[in-house]
Amino acid sequence: MRMFVLDSDGLIKLVKSSIVEHLLRRFSCFISSEVYEEVVTKGEVRLYEDAFTVEALVKKNLLKVRRAEESERAKAVLRGKEELGLGEKTTLHLFFSLKAEATISDDKAFLKVLKENNIPFIIPSEIIARFVKMKVIGKEEGLRSLNMLKPYVNKENYLAAKRAIEGGS
Repeated sequence: MRMFVLDSDGLIKLVKSSIVEHLLRRFSCFISSEVYEEVVTKGEVRLYEDAFTVEALVKKNLLKVRRAEESERAKAVLRGKEELGLGEKTTLHLFFSLKAEATISDDKAFLKVLKENNIPFIIPSEIIARFVKMKVIGKEEGLRSLNMLKPYVNKENYLAAKRAIEGGS
């Protein structure tokens, strides 16, 4: 089964788009303990709805939480990258230690580091478009999910996903 590692940003946006369960039921998905702490533990204190949703997904064992073992490759990539938070750093360590296929994120600084190092990643708006193309969800649900994300994502990424869903690319 394909394996993905999510950071906080990617996870929260997939929850907001309402397609996270489609992803978790089709792929093996992991978050680091630090991402769990950031999203669930701190989020529940602030009564963020996303935090309770993620906790339920973990309890159902749809989303797995792992302590990230340090990876030499991740250490090399992260050298001098102080702009990244602990969640992104542990996501990268987890990606290498699990030998995952890609990370799922929408954090601009993290995506830049991933791109510079040829590390595979997928952004949430792209997942929605791919699910429509794969017929996991219909076009209408895809557009609805994408519109839920609109306030939170880069305009170009939103428009590219919208075009893909509508059949333009």
